[in-house]
Amino acid sequence: MTANAKILVIDDEHSVRWAFEKALQKAGYQVALAENGMKGLNLYKTFHPDIVLVDIRMPEMDGLKVLEHIREIDPDAQVIVMTAYTDMETTISAMKLGAYDFLSKPFNIDECLLLISRGLSARNAGRTAEVIAQAPKSSGLKGNSPAMQEVYKLIGKVSEEDVTVLVTGESGSGKELVAQAIHYNSRRSQKPFWAINCTAINESLMESELFGYEKGAFTGAAAAKPGMFELAQGGTIFLDEIGDMNLEMQAKLLRVLEEREIVRVGGNKRISVDVRIIAATNKDLRKSIVDGRFREDLYHRIKVIEIKLPSLRERPEDIPLLARYFCSILAAQRRGTPKTLSEETIAVLAAYSWPGNVRELRNAVEQSYTLSRDQIILPEHLPVEVRLGGNVRHKKDDESSAELVSAPASEGPFPGADQEASEMVGEARAEATPHSEPCDISFMVKSLLRESKAGEAYAFVMEKFEKELLRQSLEMHKWNQVQSAAHLGITRNTLRAKIEKYEL
Repeated sequence: MTANAKILVIDDEHSVRWAFEKALQKAGYQVALAENGMKGLNLYKTFHPDIVLVDIRMPEMDGLKVLEHIREIDPDAQVIVMTAYTDMETTISAMKLGAYDFLSKPFNIDECLLLISRGLSARNAGRTAEVIAQAPKSSGLKGNSPAMQEVYKLIGKVSEEDVTVLVTGESGSGKELVAQAIHYNSRRSQKPFWAINCTAINESLMESELFGYEKGAFTGAAAAKPGMFELAQGGTIFLDEIGDMNLEMQAKLLRVLEEREIVRVGGNKRISVDVRIIAATNKDLRKSIVDGRFREDLYHRIKVIEIKLPSLRERPEDIPLLARYFCSILAAQRRGTPKTLSEETIAVLAAYSWPGNVRELRNAVEQSYTLSRDQIILPEHLPVEVRLGGNVRHKKDDESSAELVSAPASEGPFPGADQEASEMVGEARAEATPHSEPCDISFMVKSLLRESKAGEAYAFVMEKFEKELLRQSLEMHKWNQVQSAAHLGITRNTLRAKIEKYEL
């Protein structure tokens, strides 16, 4: 921490200003407070703070305007924006305007202090961002979760930096939408955006698709044709599923990236190209390198910046927002009275694991919208695998499963779990024979399923297990939320929300 550093807090909520004043003064900082944007700007000119914390949603002058004015006064200013209204466009706008980082309310004061310390270090090291006044253009990316906020921040940072980007994530998670958001928020936005799926084009045709061909280059080439690199001149090329590109084509792509020149198939003239490459894959490219299926030199060329897109199961809090968004799109496209999703349907959607990610969710909403004859879309209209939580079993498996009979309760396998659940496990244990007892968990699940209501089984069972999983993880790490969240593979904000939900 920089001794006696000056911090300016601009927020229209008195409680927020009060909390920051106490915490920052206790940490040894000099603090100035402003309740609106205009007073904050005036204080900035006289107080000369090292770090500014500014709320986005304020009357008269919002935080983005304040940020823009501050960066006009001092392009090196370190500004942290904070708001409870997190969305893609707000985050990207803030990052493009030069915000150092983004804080979502409610926030932990220790995290704020850590972020302030990093901001001071970055300022002292001279790491600054340029002022970009262009307003961002929206894409189909949706989500307010902490995981998506990190993605938006990266999009905002890399949009104006003309570097090659690798987007990684599972199939259906929206990698092309990230590429579009980068392109349409960059200085190349007025130029073409071309996308090609490396698995959808025959290997023999890939070269001519990318680089074009001359007349007579092969049978059927009656006239010369420019390739994607020429057509996208000045713009962006998105290479989806680049991990499936063959090695020969990888070598040719590497040469283009290094020389910024292409040669059409059947030609000998070098053509200069100015395009930005954004690649994407759902594969582990490092493993592919070890297996000899991907060039290491190309990997380092395309991975100047990597954006890891979270799967939908890693951001379940975004499922209701996405489902309603897709439903609204369909309502605008279809004839007749618009339809809406019932709260029960939203609950079923939120309980499903979505192995196909956002693409699968959109398809499920579209199917249910089509099948529903009423204005309200009910759970019964959803695909069967979604209604059953993805646990669709063959009839033979169901028939081979032994029915459990109630017996006197005994202690369950999860100490401290709900008494009701523990009693169920005790019943299952008492009736099972040594040869039919595969594990305690299977008996507990079976018992919980018996007690759950139709259409609510998945959420009912998962909540029982999730609460105990979180409690035991927190106990293991002596209630250290940072360590527990890291162990579980979730963000601290997600863990904090679940702690509040289950009253742990």
